[in-house]
Amino acid sequence: MAEPAPAGWPLRKLLNQLERYYSAYMLIGQYYGWRNHGAAVPNLSRLQAISGQSPRHTASFCRMLQTRNLISIETLQADRRQKVLRPAERLIREVGRSCAAFVQAHDLVAGSALALPFEQDAGILGEMIFLSSARVQGAGTVIAEFPTVLRLAGYDSGYPLLAALMLSHYRRAAGKEGISLTHGALAERFQVSESHVGNVLGHMRQVRALLACGPQEFRVTEEVVDEFEHWCAAEMAHYADLAQRAMAYPESCPPRT
Repeated sequence: MAEPAPAGWPLRKLLNQLERYYSAYMLIGQYYGWRNHGAAVPNLSRLQAISGQSPRHTASFCRMLQTRNLISIETLQADRRQKVLRPAERLIREVGRSCAAFVQAHDLVAGSALALPFEQDAGILGEMIFLSSARVQGAGTVIAEFPTVLRLAGYDSGYPLLAALMLSHYRRAAGKEGISLTHGALAERFQVSESHVGNVLGHMRQVRALLACGPQEFRVTEEVVDEFEHWCAAEMAHYADLAQRAMAYPESCPPRT
């Protein structure tokens, strides 16, 4: 999650903010709920109802996704008044990147191979996101129990910045060289401004999640390490369970029209 953003239009920057990520997540979940489980048509009004964004922001967000070919808006053949929001594979894979990473981490610990089908079949990843979105609507998000991670996820690229800090922490704990944590290096890595990096790190210092070791040199506190690890364990368990269930609905299932 801490790898540099790919060159070009900043899709990763767009989705690395909790409110926008949640909207895209629910868009995918609604589509696969309709596609595989007979749920209501995944249209704009239904996304607005659960996205957490205002109707205007939800509509603007979907127009942006459509302009970038990340979703298509298709007319339902059975009822031409209905417009279906269909996520493109690229959007599913980008939104599902962290989900798949948690399953891969579970595989390393448990000796399983639950993440392998995701590489060949974005539909299985989409089905897992649907199962997760249904659970979230019933029981709440997993991240809600972890206040530091939750607060940082609300910033543009706040979660990847935390991931970079944790990566540096673990590399140094293993006797390896950490990654550069200067404002300039982090800004370039995540396609944000240096002032924005300073704001996020300043918030972390304010809530005592970050300690300064020198000019633009930082380390996370033990409390943050503990919270981060418990959060990762909870997400690993969440997605590993759903990955097994998602195998029942491969992409080869005929799409609804």
